[in-house]
Amino acid sequence: MTKMTKMTGNPFYARGAVNPKYFANRDGLLRFFRENVEECINSKIVRPDNIVILGNWGVGKTSTLYKFSDILHNEMENTFSVILPLKPSICTNADIFATSLIDALFRQYSVSTPLKDKIVETIREESRVWEKWKLEKLSLSPELKRRDKGYGIVNLTETLLNLWNKLESNGIEIGIIMLDDIHYLLTEGWDGSLYDLRTDIQALSAQGARYMFVITGQTFLYPEMHELAEPFTRLFEKFEIDNFDLNGTREVIEKPLRVEGIEIKISDDVIERIHNITEGHPFFIVFIMRDLLRKIKQGRIDMEKFNESYPSIIDHLTKTKFQDDFNKATDAERETLLKIAELGEEVFTPSDIAGRSQSKLFERLMEKELLVKISRGKYRLYHTMFLEFLRMMKKGTK
Repeated sequence: MTKMTKMTGNPFYARGAVNPKYFANRDGLLRFFRENVEECINSKIVRPDNIVILGNWGVGKTSTLYKFSDILHNEMENTFSVILPLKPSICTNADIFATSLIDALFRQYSVSTPLKDKIVETIREESRVWEKWKLEKLSLSPELKRRDKGYGIVNLTETLLNLWNKLESNGIEIGIIMLDDIHYLLTEGWDGSLYDLRTDIQALSAQGARYMFVITGQTFLYPEMHELAEPFTRLFEKFEIDNFDLNGTREVIEKPLRVEGIEIKISDDVIERIHNITEGHPFFIVFIMRDLLRKIKQGRIDMEKFNESYPSIIDHLTKTKFQDDFNKATDAERETLLKIAELGEEVFTPSDIAGRSQSKLFERLMEKELLVKISRGKYRLYHTMFLEFLRMMKKGTK
């Protein structure tokens, strides 16, 4: 009897950031990041370029930050880095934001240097000073949470500058601060939040602290960020990431299998079919592959096997993604979504939808990442598979 080589694990995971070793494509962005960091490591006169990564839901903004962290840890020396995922609750005022960032610096940092133990001890000492100061000045009291506007007790620039001086004296050449979902500062933040952060970034650079700030955000909010705080956007080299082309889709599918030595082959026509169905959207590619490999654990996946598995995959996707998306909309927003499904056009405007206050409803649907703004006054649903789901919902209500 012929011995079959079976899969030893499923490397595809759609519910969080991709494992950095499976990270696919985005070569230009990774090249810029590497060169940016290397220039700072090799010359003390170079100031790093800050980076903003823009994209819609599920295209891999957070995964890119973790890939950056992986590059720093495995390819670079004398770097210090931290990733802070932002959320509405830590963006409501300057003190909470600054405190959250400083806490992350002292607790969640990553360092690549031959003198790692020395850096760890330096951070530990600075952390003790910070915790003592925080308890004395802030006490994590309700008063801090009630502070609504403006900079208050915490001097972020001073704290980061003091940390930098300690890091530099111990051989660190660059510090990378990565803020995920910067749009929460705009939608939930205090008045002037972007201006305040810009002031901090500029002050640190002017005083010789070689911090690189990397931020991510939703594409549709960048014009608003530019309008409200144009000097802030000028501080960043902008990169927009979107769905993959066919070659990118192929890499997303084949790289995890190759890295893990899993001897399952995906036929070219199946890869092309997955690309066409998903439109190259990273989340949906990985979701389909995870379910596909749960059903087929060895051999070659051709179109016949794919077609046998596809209906149950779509049923799973509908229950775990599209139904949840629909449920998070209000009644008025659901009505708008169902009206969109009736249009017969993938691109539309608020005036195409009957009813009052559609522009406001469109804004709310964008905030929930169900609509995407493609140009002034023109929108589309975030994916055509969601459109097909809505059309099925509409048929079911008749």
